[in-house]
Amino acid sequence: MKTVNALYALLSVLFVSAAVLELDQPPQEVLGSPKFDVLTDHDRDAIIEQLLATYDDDPVHVMRLLDPENASELDSPRLLQVFGTEAVWMTEGDKLRLRQQGLGFIDLTNHQDLYTCQGYDDSTKCQITWPELQYQEKVKSVTKLLSKGEMKNNLANLTSFHDRYYQSELGVKSSRWLYNQILDIVSTAPPGVRLSVETFTHTFPQSSIIARFEPFFGRSSPNPGIALPRIIVGAHQDSANHRFPLLPAPGADDDGSGTVTILEAFRTLVQAGFAPERPVEFHWYAAEEGGLLGSQEVVSEYKQLKKEVGAMIQFDMTAYVPKGETPIVTFITTDVDPNLTNWTMALAEEYSTSVVGGAKLFAGAGSDHMSWHLAGFPAIAATEGDPFRTLNPYIHTSGDRMDLANGEFSFEHALEFAKVTVGFVIELGGWVG
Repeated sequence: MKTVNALYALLSVLFVSAAVLELDQPPQEVLGSPKFDVLTDHDRDAIIEQLLATYDDDPVHVMRLLDPENASELDSPRLLQVFGTEAVWMTEGDKLRLRQQGLGFIDLTNHQDLYTCQGYDDSTKCQITWPELQYQEKVKSVTKLLSKGEMKNNLANLTSFHDRYYQSELGVKSSRWLYNQILDIVSTAPPGVRLSVETFTHTFPQSSIIARFEPFFGRSSPNPGIALPRIIVGAHQDSANHRFPLLPAPGADDDGSGTVTILEAFRTLVQAGFAPERPVEFHWYAAEEGGLLGSQEVVSEYKQLKKEVGAMIQFDMTAYVPKGETPIVTFITTDVDPNLTNWTMALAEEYSTSVVGGAKLFAGAGSDHMSWHLAGFPAIAATEGDPFRTLNPYIHTSGDRMDLANGEFSFEHALEFAKVTVGFVIELGGWVG
């Protein structure tokens, strides 16, 4: 699908009478294609709200009006699995309606074969022996470098984008901003740190980003008989307003917090001269809100190329603590690798000063770790608290901001997840020297 570019249609709507709006006519048939830069974000948001009110809050109808060039793609079939249900064929437009209803889903289209008897089965995963913690001195020397100021500054920039919708121009621009931040960090790396960075392009406009610490001994094992399964840390960079995709979606917590949490861990590891024994990758996924689209394409390619994955952890929302609640570094206990979860909880107790706990999700629900888990790889997820008890009420709205009342957006809490990130990659990735 082409990048959504609805500004010309929106500007036309400013001059369309209520009588015309009542007709089933695309607004741009009234006035051509005026200049894009006349509208402010406030103007654009007000017009979208007017259209939603006019058309019974139907996001599909409104999207057809605003983006007629791509309107036919709203009818394209998609295999959608709403969390806790069986997958059924629906349409691209139905995804807008599901999000508006607050229903989470995985878009399995083109990935049906990804989750069938491949990778590690459950019995294999149960046989994995996770290592004893042995890099305490290294981990603590790196966590001392973590900075709440860096995280706050990065998140302020990331949330300055009106939205990070994976189909929008701003979704592309925000991804490029993040990519450039990563390149800036890499440019400061000590000479001995082996790094690579790539944009992983997709079938939609926004790209995922992968930054990789290469093994100290090179991209291949010095012993051809020894595999080097990679360790992966993930977060998702996109945001979503579930009322309508082009409305404001600062996404400070979901998942700007996870994005800057692992970015800060990456920065300090680079600064410290991290020299792992095996590959360590940091992934910032596109289009998680579209049904795990970005991570599924990454997983599909990794399986096709037979890239081995030793462990994967996803950080989705790391900063919200309701007033009066005790901050808890929380690990999801459903639809994850249980042994890796238990091992990482023990690691968190070692390296974090926070209380550590577990929490359940609906069956089949989850973030980008689900793409790896369902494909058979050891994958887990960390989050800010119990989703059933302390879920951030502002996510997927214009209110998902850093400046919440009562200090409920906590960089102190997010910093604890950065400590867990550092510990996870060093303990599993190793450190030469």
